[in-house]
Amino acid sequence: MKKVFIDTNVFIDYLGQREQFYVPAAKIVSLADRGLIRLIVSSLSFATGSYVLETHCHKTAEEIVESYRQFVTICGIATVDEATILTTIKHPFDDFEDAMQYHAALADNADCIVTRNKSDFTLTSIPVMEPQEFLDMLAE
Repeated sequence: MKKVFIDTNVFIDYLGQREQFYVPAAKIVSLADRGLIRLIVSSLSFATGSYVLETHCHKTAEEIVESYRQFVTICGIATVDEATILTTIKHPFDDFEDAMQYHAALADNADCIVTRNKSDFTLTSIPVMEPQEFLDMLAE
């Protein structure tokens, strides 16, 4: 089964139902819910997500916690810990947060990363795809 790491932006697209990005994110989450892929998200995404969901998607703290409660039943959580930070310091990208996400995905043996910001993931050893690109690849 393919292990798919989703970046924070895709995580927020789904939970915040962000209009122009929701459908592909929802399709990916649906694949995980049906057991067709193993979805992984980093622990860092939950912290960043709560801020964005509250300030930009106008979700209440209770709504966010409930959406997290449901989401964790269908995904694995990659840890961002001391080892992840130390590895990221040695091998940073231009965007440190994306580098942490990448190294968390690697540590969790993800087969690919799905993000809306492919250009932020340079010099990776695993494929990086946009949500629709990932869905198209599966359909082939």
